[in-house]
Amino acid sequence: MSEQPRLTGAGKSLLVSLSGYDLINAPRLNKGTAFSEYERNLFDLHGLLPPHIGNLEDQVERRSAALAQQPTPFSKYAFLRDLQDTNETLFYAFLLRDVEHMLPLVYTPTVGEGCQRFSEIWRKPRGLFISYPNRHRIDQILGHSRFDQVKCIVLSDGERILGLGDQGAGGMGIPIGKMALYTALGGIHPEHCLPILLDVGTDNEERLKSPIYIGWRHQRVRGEEYDAFVDAFVQGVKRRWPHVLLQWEDFAGSNASRFLTRYRNQLAPSMTTSRGPPRLLQRRSFPR
Repeated sequence: MSEQPRLTGAGKSLLVSLSGYDLINAPRLNKGTAFSEYERNLFDLHGLLPPHIGNLEDQVERRSAALAQQPTPFSKYAFLRDLQDTNETLFYAFLLRDVEHMLPLVYTPTVGEGCQRFSEIWRKPRGLFISYPNRHRIDQILGHSRFDQVKCIVLSDGERILGLGDQGAGGMGIPIGKMALYTALGGIHPEHCLPILLDVGTDNEERLKSPIYIGWRHQRVRGEEYDAFVDAFVQGVKRRWPHVLLQWEDFAGSNASRFLTRYRNQLAPSMTTSRGPPRLLQRRSFPR
């Protein structure tokens, strides 16, 4: 382009190579009905969106009315998880509109049931599941270019989720929820945040017997094999992101204390609790 257009109401622009369905299905770029007429022309969005052109405030009002129709805290949690996986800017604008009301739905206490029923509501990839059978692929999994900007990781193995015990792969709800707080309350951009679940199996028989359970169906790996797997992961993280913040979340107490002692001085910091050429897209700002 000889001239980069400035779009109304935006302070920033972003060059992207996606268009059509690919753009709408990218939660960090999707603007839903708030794509302007210019953007709809530029990114081949006509026909994929309804004709109404709205704005972020309109979208927040619409989602607020829809959330109010959800009958239980868990259904509200599932609604918000879907929104996060569809339109991240709208999700955070919605969250910050009423933080006091929204945080218990996004994180504790509702996230506990969210972890118990995580397999029911899993729709789209978010973060990374690194399973014990894939332990030889850790560098490959971490090495994708989509993670080049990662600065913060929240990590769990799902063994001690709140007061609910071993939830296996469902424990991913904790890293996802905590990373949402990093952005909403800490102002860290989502592209810097990576939730990770180390799936070493589960001793929760209800999960193992469930036909919809999404995790590795195996008794929890323990002892030397478990420690070697965790160490392989940590060494992979050190190679990929030498200065990343790594937060250990909801590990069994004995494991958490051991790992903090072992890796305290190795990771800084480590803590517990066809796409065509790029074109210009206005990006609404995430919280700072």
